[in-house]
Amino acid sequence: MWRSRKRGRELPGEDLELVEDFGEIVKKARMSLGLTQEELAKQIGEKSTVIKKIEANELKPSIALAKKLEKFLKITLLVPAEESLKDLERYFLSKGKPASSGISLGDLLKKKQK
Repeated sequence: MWRSRKRGRELPGEDLELVEDFGEIVKKARMSLGLTQEELAKQIGEKSTVIKKIEANELKPSIALAKKLEKFLKITLLVPAEESLKDLERYFLSKGKPASSGISLGDLLKKKQK
């Protein structure tokens, strides 16, 4: 079976996720550099419609595209997934749930719906 070498570049167990306000972050960084959406797209080798959709939160960029945006715009879009779990744990602990009970799948779904 043939596998892409790109997969081997990521660290084993490295789980990344996008920050919640990724579209706004990209837009502000682009504007601070004085670039149009079309100019940014050309610089990173993407279509301008992709940039438009990302900035409007209509499209979540892939990890690879998010990394390109991070590098070019000098921003942070990806965080370790563990940080989000810690935030959720703090959220539920602040709601009075005992620390030993942990977070259930139902708790995660309720949080996501809010």
